[in-house]
Amino acid sequence: MSSKHDRRITAGDRIIVILYRCFSALLGLVSIRVVALFGRILGYLVWMLMPSRRRIVARNLRIVENPMLRGPQLRSMVRENIVRTCMNMACTFKTGMLTDAELKRAVTVVGADSFEEKASDGKSVIGCVPHAGNWEILARIRPYFPKVKRYGSMYRRLDNPALEQIVLEGRTRYGCEMFSNKKGLKEVFRLVGEGGMLGVLSDQFTQQGIFVPYFGKVTGTTPLPSLIQKRSKGRASLYAVGNRSIGLGRWEADLGHEIPLPGNEAGLPTLTHAVNQALEEVQKKSILDGFWMHHRWKATKYIASNTSEEQFDIIRAHARLPFRIIVCVPEAFEEALLAIPMMRSFQACRPDMQLTVLCPSEQKAFWQTQPYITYVVTTDEPTSPAAQLEADELYKDGPYDYLIMLSDNARILRELNKLGPLYISGSGTNPLARKFNSRAVPSVGQAPRHKSELYQDIVVRHLGGARAGYADSTLGNNTATGLFIAPFSTLGSADSWTTEKWQQLISLLPASPRLLALESDRAAAEDLSKTLGIATCIVQPETVAQELGPQCRLYAVDGLLPQLAALVGCPCHVLMASRLAAVYAPLGEGHHTVCNHTPCHPCYRSECDQATSCTSGIAAQELLG
Repeated sequence: MSSKHDRRITAGDRIIVILYRCFSALLGLVSIRVVALFGRILGYLVWMLMPSRRRIVARNLRIVENPMLRGPQLRSMVRENIVRTCMNMACTFKTGMLTDAELKRAVTVVGADSFEEKASDGKSVIGCVPHAGNWEILARIRPYFPKVKRYGSMYRRLDNPALEQIVLEGRTRYGCEMFSNKKGLKEVFRLVGEGGMLGVLSDQFTQQGIFVPYFGKVTGTTPLPSLIQKRSKGRASLYAVGNRSIGLGRWEADLGHEIPLPGNEAGLPTLTHAVNQALEEVQKKSILDGFWMHHRWKATKYIASNTSEEQFDIIRAHARLPFRIIVCVPEAFEEALLAIPMMRSFQACRPDMQLTVLCPSEQKAFWQTQPYITYVVTTDEPTSPAAQLEADELYKDGPYDYLIMLSDNARILRELNKLGPLYISGSGTNPLARKFNSRAVPSVGQAPRHKSELYQDIVVRHLGGARAGYADSTLGNNTATGLFIAPFSTLGSADSWTTEKWQQLISLLPASPRLLALESDRAAAEDLSKTLGIATCIVQPETVAQELGPQCRLYAVDGLLPQLAALVGCPCHVLMASRLAAVYAPLGEGHHTVCNHTPCHPCYRSECDQATSCTSGIAAQELLG
């Protein structure tokens, strides 16, 4: 019977129906054992020819079994799971054709008495079914429960309306009622209210579902069983239904696992997590029967849904494996720092979040000091980034989920793709953006925006608007005071000021400053400090926070040092020569930038090619502000 949900039947639909009928006729000529054998042969072909599926299965098995699985052991388990899954799926087509005698030989039912007892006298049972084994046998075992008034199952309608009708008739031939979620839940609630049994495939991923742990890793899970149980007002019991193969063309349906309910006041997240825990227990009895060929813990565009505090509490208590984001920062240190607000936003959005930074080795020590970073991996060492990311210390936390690609290094992107299914995102201005799953594209024709805002657009895209700040005064030295000048730029000689200009500035300051410089500029800094008659302060990027704080003030040319100073809340007066202040100015409160708007500004060059540099026209009083 057609409905408003059906589309018009096409010629292609009819061809598929003809092929399906021919296939069904052939299946009718052979036994279930022959079909199972054919399915295993097909499984070996799938295993050999579909490396992308092998990676997905390997990823899932590390989550459900052991995150440290690797090498021959993991490959062997992947092969067996793919072979067994193909066998089970092939047999689903034959299951509906079995006679009652064939069904009894092929299917062993365990725990049917408890299952049936809970569905008597107007009460109901909601069977929570994982994608495992030959789940079509659950539609066939209706005759095992003659005392049960109604017996039904939720299912997903096929896109082909002609084939949908044929398959539906086969599923309902033995008394099982089928309910499509596209038609709403009215009939489902009626069945539960009248008393009976209802099967729900309860381990389905859904982005709109409830995010709670499943096998210790958070994923979107359908709340449907919990919702139906709560609507029953205590008349329905939840059962975890096991389904595993016990031989070639033979399965066991284990129905004897009632799920303990946490109480009438428990919310949907708590109930859904209880269902997940019960499904874990029944699946652990035969983990290789699970349908792990689909991306069960997949990452999507939205990293965090509208997660409630109840969900947060469950995640904090039960998440075993983190949600892992790799942030591949730009090679330029100055630009890499501007990704900090983005990373802080990611870290705050979920309790199971873990950030790993991929950076050049010169940045490693700095990122290791940042409290929101768990691991730091380098991009320019003999050991490849992919190999470093799979070292035991990092491998033990399970598969990676997300890659935020801020670097434009194509070689690194190719290497990271070897890590398995990763959701890749980044800015639409990145030359590699066409290879991303998602990208934040800036609006055409808008005024220049700060680079950190462009990175935060990625946050908006994945978190729905959560933003974090850049400066954090708690990271600096709150007891430090005094004035500093930073005359050496990491951007090159184009960002420089003459010695005379610095002497003029020092003469205008209320106290003698110290010359702040990086270790790489030590020799030049010591020579200049003697000329200026002031003391030097040599730092590394990771030690700037020990010297500067909110009570200090820095006068500098554009480059790495003012960005590091701004990070710890130190007010900065910055001479912007090669770059545009609107895009690269220090972030936070109390900063002052100066530039000379000549026709060649901004040039983004490391060396000035003009007879007179643009900085020569800037007076000391202007930088003083």
